[in-house]
Amino acid sequence: MIKAPVKHNRLRRMEKHDYTSSCIYLITVTTEGRQRLLGTLVGDSAATAAIEPTPLGAYVAEAFRQTAAETTKKTGCRVQVLHYQIMPDHFHGILYVRDTLPADYALGKIVAAWKSACTHALWASFSAPHLSAENGTKDLSASSSSRNLSSEHRTALFSRGFNDRILFRRGQLKTWVAYLDDNPRRLWLKWHFPDRLRKVYDFTAGTKGHRYTAVGNTFLVTHPERLQVRCHRNLTEEQIQQEVEKYLKEAHRGTVLVSPFISPAEKAVFEACYRERLPMIHIVNRGLDGKFNYPSGRDLSGCSDGFLLVLAPYADYSAETAAARITRAQCLDMNAYAADLATVTLA
Repeated sequence: MIKAPVKHNRLRRMEKHDYTSSCIYLITVTTEGRQRLLGTLVGDSAATAAIEPTPLGAYVAEAFRQTAAETTKKTGCRVQVLHYQIMPDHFHGILYVRDTLPADYALGKIVAAWKSACTHALWASFSAPHLSAENGTKDLSASSSSRNLSSEHRTALFSRGFNDRILFRRGQLKTWVAYLDDNPRRLWLKWHFPDRLRKVYDFTAGTKGHRYTAVGNTFLVTHPERLQVRCHRNLTEEQIQQEVEKYLKEAHRGTVLVSPFISPAEKAVFEACYRERLPMIHIVNRGLDGKFNYPSGRDLSGCSDGFLLVLAPYADYSAETAAARITRAQCLDMNAYAADLATVTLA
């Protein structure tokens, strides 16, 4: 049974990590109240979506670079900006701390100095027509998102704290850069297809009335023909291809395929159906309450295009989602959920 979502603190630092050590970080900050002060979404399609920064947003990016340079100057430790992405109400930046920082100048101090500079830029945009920056004059008074702000009601530009991810794996930096670059496209999809990308809590479906957290085309559970995809784990490549062709044939007939898609053959069915944009309901063993990380990647595209529904029977940070590897009991459990949602069987 899905309970109301728990609002977890996404701003915690990683325990036992030395934030003065040489490392690459992906940092995310959000504007206070999620105000769209930093940029405007432009483009007439997801493919052409881009963010046009406001003068304040441009300053935020410039200040991010300057703070890295100032840290190097003050500490003698090399700190480098590798990439960044301005969004209307938040900012992503990849920071490379190349040398070990002084004990009193950890990552948090670098981010705090940058955020403070950005807040003062926000205040300056209300009180002066121009703001000087190292590479020229930034006209912040032209920001269409700005409103008159009295001195007694001055607030910070960014909300408290920040989210960080730490690079540990080969290829992770490339993934981060692609993720940042894809932000405008994902935002365009979210704004133009809000119903398909909005999380639905306590979503009831199936003959037993199980409750899920859902993202995607929820109308797929009302389709009259829904077929469970279940394939044995130990199949040959030839047998896997036979399973793919069998389920593809059903999907082309308009049948909605339902499965956790765990075994190699089931995954192959998912891949084949995804490529052809055929309707699927995917049961997952992860929670969908995450503020920063869901929906993302192919799930976001599949949900926004309307051919995919993702259902989570488990709450975020539950014992099931915390498991490092999926267990046999979970596999059986999720297959039971899929069977409950199915309305037809293969002859």
